[in-house]
Amino acid sequence: MAGESWSETIQDYNGETSVTTIGVGSVTAASLPGLLTNIAAMRAAIDGLILGTVKSDSLRAYKTPVTNALPSDQNAQVERKWRVAYDDITQYFDAPVNAIPNAGFGKIFEIEIACADAELLDDNQEFLDLSAGAGLAFATAFNTMARTPYGGSGRVLSIELVGRTR
Repeated sequence: MAGESWSETIQDYNGETSVTTIGVGSVTAASLPGLLTNIAAMRAAIDGLILGTVKSDSLRAYKTPVTNALPSDQNAQVERKWRVAYDDITQYFDAPVNAIPNAGFGKIFEIEIACADAELLDDNQEFLDLSAGAGLAFATAFNTMARTPYGGSGRVLSIELVGRTR
């Protein structure tokens, strides 16, 4: 990934863990206060999507133990995930001059978030509504903070409930 990344480790009902990693761009003394605000918003947004507990989160500059407590909901399983599809919306890195194109512009990427709370879905749906509630909160936090592997800004396209085996 270009620049730095932030990771959150999610623990399920059985104590298994899964890591979600989101690129955040370069971290400097000037950008760190805003980034920490964005990370807090992202933590809250992810917490609104999952049944598991957040065990820890980290930025290369830090790693914060959050809790070792297991979730109380037996449906909190790392194999039940949200697959987040996002694209790179930065066409040029030097707008408005537009002399430095972003090779990642328009490309689609994915991350997964463990312990998905399927109760957030509307009946008979696999995709989370991004226009309201937990879906909107996550998309807003992600779009504010996330950077793609190429360093451009990320934009959430969809959040889909998926199952994964270990």
